[in-house]
Amino acid sequence: MLTTKFITENATEVIARLAKKHFDASLIVSEVISLDTLRKTTQTKLDEVLAEMNAISKAIGDLYKQGKKQEADEAKEKTVVLKEKSKELSDILDSAEQKLHTLLLQIPNLPHASVPEGKGADDNTIERSGG
Repeated sequence: MLTTKFITENATEVIARLAKKHFDASLIVSEVISLDTLRKTTQTKLDEVLAEMNAISKAIGDLYKQGKKQEADEAKEKTVVLKEKSKELSDILDSAEQKLHTLLLQIPNLPHASVPEGKGADDNTIERSGG
C-alpha cells in the first residue's frame, strides 16, 4: 500500500505510473490529497482545543484555591463548550482517517518504471530468458 506522504509528494508520478496499468488514479489521488489536508488541519485544531482545555482546567484549581468561585464556574462552562468542540473535531478526524484509509486501499502498487504500457500479460516484452 502506498503511503499518504508518498502520494502527496509524488502525485503526478503516481498518476503517470498507474496510467501504464490503464488505471485512472487522478480522482483518487486528488481526493487523498484533500482528505490528508483536512486530516492535518483538523488534527491541528483538535490539538489547540485540547491544549486550551488543559490550561483552563489547571487554572480552575488555582481559582478555587484563591476563592474566586465565580470565575472558576465561568471557566468550567468554557471547558464544557471546548469538550463539545473537541468531540466534533475528533469525529471529523476519525471520519477523514477512515475515508483516507479506504481510498489508499483502492490504489494499486506502482509498476516499475521499466514496465511497458499494457493491459495484460500479452503486452509484456521478454527482456531476457534463462535456461
